[in-house]
Amino acid sequence: MRLVGDHGDVTYVPEFLDRATADALMSELSADTRWRADSRMMYGRRVLVPRETAGRGDKMPQPWTPALERVRAMIEQHTGTTYDYCFLNRYRDGNDAVAWHGDRDGTRDARLVVASLSLGATRAFQLRPKKDSRLRYDPITVDVTHGDLIVMAGDTQLYWEHRVARDPRITETRLNVTFRQHRARENAA
Repeated sequence: MRLVGDHGDVTYVPEFLDRATADALMSELSADTRWRADSRMMYGRRVLVPRETAGRGDKMPQPWTPALERVRAMIEQHTGTTYDYCFLNRYRDGNDAVAWHGDRDGTRDARLVVASLSLGATRAFQLRPKKDSRLRYDPITVDVTHGDLIVMAGDTQLYWEHRVARDPRITETRLNVTFRQHRARENAA
């Protein structure tokens, strides 16, 4: 299902992973990942980032797990893109969140494909145009569930931003696995 087609390309694939595959991946990542709690300076003081993070992949301290390798191959086939690492977020409950942002860190091509896989608790994933984009749309909200996939490609990171807002009603854990590439490869779509 296409979520964004204007100045971006965002598709939503509900139930990309079947329940058993999603369960196995979440179990493996929960048991075998070294998570870190980061902090950053905001308004002159150091604050904790409201989630835990980790990275896995080629040439990283934490390599791909067997289940993660299998899922990566499935996502690569679906997107026509190869990925050499993934960034993981662990939202321990609804008090953990990520603010409005784009998946562009200044060193990567903003048009690289990002495949975002959701595991665990259902959370609201929201998209909105960046303030300086001149696009005028209300935020788009999708409740992503266990095994759902969102693929962001094209100009998405240039014109759109996304977030997972706090929701104190949620008591379960959600893992988000974003498959990424350091640079475009010739065989990538």
